[in-house]
Amino acid sequence: MRLILIWSPVWAVVLGAVVGSGFAQNSSRPLVPAGFQLQEAAATAIAEPFLKEGERRDLRIRHGVWDERDLDTPARQALAAVATWNFDHPALVDESVPPELRAEAKLLRGDVDGALQLLEGLDSIRAMRLRAEALELAGRFADADLAVEPASKFLTARKLDDADELVDGVLALMVRSRVRGQPARDFQTMLTLLGSAHQDLDRLNWRARLVEAELLLEKDNFLEGITALHEALDLNPRASLAWSLLGRTALERFDFAGASTAAAALRRINPAHPLADVLAAESSLVQDDPEAAAALIVPLLAREPRLRDALATAASIEGVRYDNEAMQRALAAFDLLSPGHPMAHFAAGRHLSLQRQYGIAAELLDEAARRLPNWPPPLIELGLLEMQAGRDDRARQALERVVSLDPYNKRAANSLQLLRELVTFTEIESKHFLIRYRPGVDEVVARLMPDALDAMHADLVARFDHAPSQKTVIELMPDHQFFSVRISGMPWVHTIAACTGPVIALEAPRDGPRHLHLGPFDWLQVLRHEYVHTITLSQTQNRIPHWLTEAAAVSMETSPRRYDTCAMLAHEWRSGTLFDLDEINWAFVRPKRPQDRSLAYAQGAWMVEFMNLRYGTDAVVRLINRYFEGVREERAIPESLGLSREQFLKEFLVWAGEQVKAWGMDPQPSLLELTDRLRSQDPTLLSAMTSSRTARLEAVASVLAERIGEPRTGPPTPGESTVPTADVWPELDRPQVEIDDETLLAWRNEFPNQPDLIELALRRGDFGAERVDRETLALLRRLIAVRPVDPYPHRRLVRHFLAAELPTEQALAAPHLAFLDQFEDKSGVYALELARLERDAGRPESALTHVTKGVRVNGYDAPTRELAAAIAIEAERLDLARMHLEALILLEPDRPIHRQRLEALARLEAARSAP
Repeated sequence: MRLILIWSPVWAVVLGAVVGSGFAQNSSRPLVPAGFQLQEAAATAIAEPFLKEGERRDLRIRHGVWDERDLDTPARQALAAVATWNFDHPALVDESVPPELRAEAKLLRGDVDGALQLLEGLDSIRAMRLRAEALELAGRFADADLAVEPASKFLTARKLDDADELVDGVLALMVRSRVRGQPARDFQTMLTLLGSAHQDLDRLNWRARLVEAELLLEKDNFLEGITALHEALDLNPRASLAWSLLGRTALERFDFAGASTAAAALRRINPAHPLADVLAAESSLVQDDPEAAAALIVPLLAREPRLRDALATAASIEGVRYDNEAMQRALAAFDLLSPGHPMAHFAAGRHLSLQRQYGIAAELLDEAARRLPNWPPPLIELGLLEMQAGRDDRARQALERVVSLDPYNKRAANSLQLLRELVTFTEIESKHFLIRYRPGVDEVVARLMPDALDAMHADLVARFDHAPSQKTVIELMPDHQFFSVRISGMPWVHTIAACTGPVIALEAPRDGPRHLHLGPFDWLQVLRHEYVHTITLSQTQNRIPHWLTEAAAVSMETSPRRYDTCAMLAHEWRSGTLFDLDEINWAFVRPKRPQDRSLAYAQGAWMVEFMNLRYGTDAVVRLINRYFEGVREERAIPESLGLSREQFLKEFLVWAGEQVKAWGMDPQPSLLELTDRLRSQDPTLLSAMTSSRTARLEAVASVLAERIGEPRTGPPTPGESTVPTADVWPELDRPQVEIDDETLLAWRNEFPNQPDLIELALRRGDFGAERVDRETLALLRRLIAVRPVDPYPHRRLVRHFLAAELPTEQALAAPHLAFLDQFEDKSGVYALELARLERDAGRPESALTHVTKGVRVNGYDAPTRELAAAIAIEAERLDLARMHLEALILLEPDRPIHRQRLEALARLEAARSAP
């Protein structure tokens, strides 16, 4: 049981990012360093001159810094063999070696009967601990509980002055905590005993720090747990269990490089280290590569057929292959050795939970919990899974049990508190959705949702030719902490909405303290993205690759591709750094560069766009259907599109280049090439140009990435642009040149459609005036023609037209406002301006469309609601006017004018309905 790190794959992406950033801020080294140097205090202790040579050898073995010269007796050889998991070493069958040491080797290997035979009649606390662990591994839980009693009495009956005995006693208590339940006092007692072991009795005792790390990590105390692991490895760089636990902690964060580093460290300890193979197999499995995992586990089981971790991983592999019969056979093979033990069911259940196979995962986790009802991890995983599956009653039952067993688990406690709160929520039922919200002011947003969501459902179902079999639950969380706990069990997730399949949670789109609210946003756009996840997950039995479900969702957003996204894609295309179909999946959860996650979203949607144009709009549906049938990605694309994955990527890249040119983002010549003309005419500048063209493009990319990576803090301002123009060239590592007006004019005459030159001319002549002259208007329109994705000319034209005196000329701003409004999902500034223009022009129906978006983005803003109510009356949509006036009463209950207006509306409704 000790070898399995209890981790929750559900939403570990989000939690991992938080844990990782927190650890990075509190430590000068990475989560998984390449290696550890023996702590100076330990090295000093080994070098003490008063030690006898035998004592020095024992210390070197204890601290993992021995060499072959130290292994001069069978006992020392056996110690090294156990430390390196070299179970075939002859010393481990030498009867001169202490039986506890030989028993430990057999237990680590999974030979329970052999270990128990060697321990028979032994009464040391180490023997008591090993006996309890062996009985637990055999599935004899009642016997294991009884076996802990002598160790418990040993701890309480005498004051121990040996740190290792204290550690063995705590390990025995940990067995009892799993088979009997974990009262709060026992957890604190164990931490106190371990603290005494490494603080009072032996500051160089690495085993105490390792066991302390196990306890802390079981309670989701990652920062302190990782620190303890590092300290253990500082005291013993060859501590196999510490490396394994560190690698599994990295894997929980989807830190595959860290897991690989830990596996490599284990292989340095022993080239055939079983824990290295298990860790690498787990990593492949989490990366949805069961074949690679099997390639490691099958040979390992041939060598070590009783290794329980390997057997549990084998069952998980078959589960992720979606081969239920093979999984059941693997579970049965585990049960032959450990009847009734939950390890294999728990391992398979958590991996299938990660794959969102909620039905079978819940069955496996439920069985694991039934087998060992006092062990919290399966219940925690089950409770969080049931929450995401929308089965709140079952989630509450599981988490109630967890909290009674383990009050220290924060995720379980937070999630249970949330479930209790959800019972008080109000529910609105539409044709296809159940909308839940906390009674009170959030009603003003919830009441906007039913009609809009049902219309969205019809649109998306028609696109994907699939409808979920049940109504989707939309949970409007009152603030950010509510939302975060709903998703991860912890109150610090940095996003605004998430889909778990049948449930979509989002926080209320409103302003407020940053720890409670992330600001207004267009909830319909957000829910449109998330509902595509619900459809495609349902359509594939949750088997769709990560990149495709995100790509499909982005492709169905109503906003066009943003300019900064176009710039990013163009740069990556020019640099040859777009993802292949393997890299893109994990760029979402484990990006290597700051822009990788954004790039994965954007490139995925770009590939879907290409797929639609090249292979037909039903191509995505054909591909999705392959995943429903259990076909893995290496076969799904060839079977649905008729070409290999490599050929698909090759054709996509050609088409992508055409797109970049159409966007005006691959102008020929480039501005860099033009400025190089000037440099080449100056011998001093020419000699300074030592970098290659590729390096120069990378420098441009660095500036561009910095600019497009800046978070927007409000609506765009007129004149804003993210394209790198002449003002950024001084930031580059290249000689600066000045483009004078005469040179700029000559280049514009030579290359009249070069967009960078047009923008440079525009900016050079823009002195802040609202209105521009006829020549500038022509240039702005030309820039729109040659770089149609750029918002800059539209913003400048909006300023120009809205500053006009005549309403007819002000109305000319409308198409440019509409262009800008397509991209704006965090402010209603453009939508509301369009609503006013359309209202002034006598088109109330069109004005209503625009003001409705403004209300969606900021439904808590009273002036916006008042405008919407007035326009709704003018458009003869009295039902909408009533909804907005009722919202105003909730938003501003102390203003009687709203009730008076509602009464006037009621009279108007009565008059219109009268015969």
